[in-house]
Amino acid sequence: MDLADQEARKKKELNAVLRNLGQVEGETSESLKDKVDELLSGQLETTVACVSAKRLQKTRNGAAPGIVVVQFAKKQHKVAVFKARGKLAGTKVGLDDDLTHLQQQRKNAAWSDFKDFRSKGVKTQWRAEKLFVKEGEHFVEHKVLSL
Repeated sequence: MDLADQEARKKKELNAVLRNLGQVEGETSESLKDKVDELLSGQLETTVACVSAKRLQKTRNGAAPGIVVVQFAKKQHKVAVFKARGKLAGTKVGLDDDLTHLQQQRKNAAWSDFKDFRSKGVKTQWRAEKLFVKEGEHFVEHKVLSL
């Protein structure tokens, strides 16, 4: 890991990314923050409020709303939200870590392995850009050879 990637990770450590969070016309930064806080307290049933929420540009094909970068005040707040993200099951809204460019490349390199494991019924989980596979009672990191 190079110094630039370390610095980028440090800047993003309190951030999370929300995907497919509905967007309304005339959305302001304040109304977006309120919408995220409502999701955190309502659907996720946490006592956490975000510091800020910023919507990035729409997806490439423009079919889905852009991702929302959410910043938390403390690492513990982010952890509490991630523990509750299972409550998003059945919705289109997704919650992920805000990854650096290098981390996203690594995750993309492991994506085909992830899909292969899932198609075989193997339990998996992501921790940032790292793919973990359940072996017995524990999850172990799956090493990708391409990066």
